Amino acid sequence: MTQILIIVCSVAVNFILYYVFGSLVLFRRGSLAPPSLRVIVGFFSYYAVFFFFCVPVMKYYRPLSVLTKIWSAVVVIAVVMVCITDHGNWKRMFSSACERIGKHPRYVAGLCILITVQIILVACTYHFTLDAAYYVAGVATNVDTNMINVYDPFTGAWQDHFEMRYFFATYSVQDAVVCQLTGIAPLIWTKSVMATVIILLTNLVYVMTARELFALTDRTEGGQAESPAEPKILAMTAVILFVNLTFHTIYTASQFLMTRTYEGKAIVGNLALLSVFYLFLLMNDEKKRGLLIRPWFCVFLICFGASTISSTANMLMPVELTVLFLPLIFRIRRYRWLLPYAACAVPGMIFTLSYVLYVKGYFVFYTYPR
Repeated sequence: MTQILIIVCSVAVNFILYYVFGSLVLFRRGSLAPPSLRVIVGFFSYYAVFFFFCVPVMKYYRPLSVLTKIWSAVVVIAVVMVCITDHGNWKRMFSSACERIGKHPRYVAGLCILITVQIILVACTYHFTLDAAYYVAGVATNVDTNMINVYDPFTGAWQDHFEMRYFFATYSVQDAVVCQLTGIAPLIWTKSVMATVIILLTNLVYVMTARELFALTDRTEGGQAESPAEPKILAMTAVILFVNLTFHTIYTASQFLMTRTYEGKAIVGNLALLSVFYLFLLMNDEKKRGLLIRPWFCVFLICFGASTISSTANMLMPVELTVLFLPLIFRIRRYRWLLPYAACAVPGMIFTLSYVLYVKGYFVFYTYPR
């Protein structure tokens, strides 16, 4: 029971922090970005910002405890800033959420049941792979040795140099920071807390995307009554759950989401790709395009944050950007979007180039001073 309480509280705190970082990105006086969008953008912003503090500490051989102190200070500053600039919106958003739940209790209950089923299945699934073992062992090794990626998670042996495939993917290091700070066991944090967080965030994007696809309005432009969109959203979420439960091969995002939820590939293949697609839908809508707050900056943070979570994003995100946004740019003739489109693809390309140069032997980062 104690472990369940720890998991629930940890998930809640994570969502608060994601909202805080999302509010810093999407804050604009007189305008209120949807809380759901703040949370999604905040998730990737959180890891994007963490990257800039983690890499120097890791590169210069400092202990994990140093990074823990630095990151704790950064988070506290971010929370204080949001409390000062955004304090008036908390009550309004809470009231709005309660009102929406009151209007559609069956819809909300149905979503809660579907999401709870997914969380239970993920929590009870035993799926052993080398990648899964590496994630948990990597976090545990960093916590136990108080260093960052210096020792091999499988053997405990000291590594002569940093493996560049994981050097820029600092997602698991953040897990180690939290485990060191709170004392939560790495296995509990990775497989239970973060798996639950990813399931909740992914389903949140499902709902946001369905809302956009079904154009959540009660009336058509002609004034004719239209069937509520909530049942359609619930049905779409149920269909996606069926797909995620049955379409399992090593090539599907469903397999990663339902069995290897806490791994970086699962986050990139499900949450990052869908988040960019959702923003694409908004930017494709002429009426909503002008209401968005820094849409390209949000896309950039999602792409960059995804690259700091898993190196899989280094190639996957630029491909998605090209498939979605290049046709949109030329169709609506917004050629000035070519520059931000390219900027969003740059982080992945830089990380990919760095890895290629490392493999070819042009440079190496050692785990000790030379």
